[in-house]
Amino acid sequence: IACLVASCGSTDVNEVEIAVSDTPSKEEMYEAKKEKLQELEAAVNADTDYSERKLRQQLVATYATFTNQYNKDEMAAEYLFRAGKLANGIGKPRRAIDFLMNAHDGYPLFNKRTEAAFLVGFIYENVLNDREMAQTAYEKVIELYPESSWAGDAQASIQLLYLTDSEKIKRFK
Repeated sequence: IACLVASCGSTDVNEVEIAVSDTPSKEEMYEAKKEKLQELEAAVNADTDYSERKLRQQLVATYATFTNQYNKDEMAAEYLFRAGKLANGIGKPRRAIDFLMNAHDGYPLFNKRTEAAFLVGFIYENVLNDREMAQTAYEKVIELYPESSWAGDAQASIQLLYLTDSEKIKRFK
């Protein structure tokens, strides 16, 4: 500040102090970003017109920015999970997988880890049509969470993975 005052010559020290104190604190920036996320979530949930996709893209980007800046925040894993589901919904399956895997791998206490792992397999199978990667993801769910309902779903998905549509229909009948 002293250098700034000296270089400006006529600048009043009080003006410099005011300018410095007007800079938002880390806590204020954090709160502003959380508020922005809440506004976007409300807009996405309320909007049903053509701009919905754009709002969803903006929300995914905002989730990503927030979790990059505040990866230790208690909501970071949840925001990654939500970003993954939204990214898949707007046609960005590979980005969705990245978000879901980061939520799973980066947050060992996250209560939706099992679902995140299962969704990775689901996206590989149903969106990307990559059966090998789907099987690998489903096997990971079974291995890591053998007692979960998601493990049962993963096992059922593996059994149907290589069947044709007509074979699946016969099996369900």
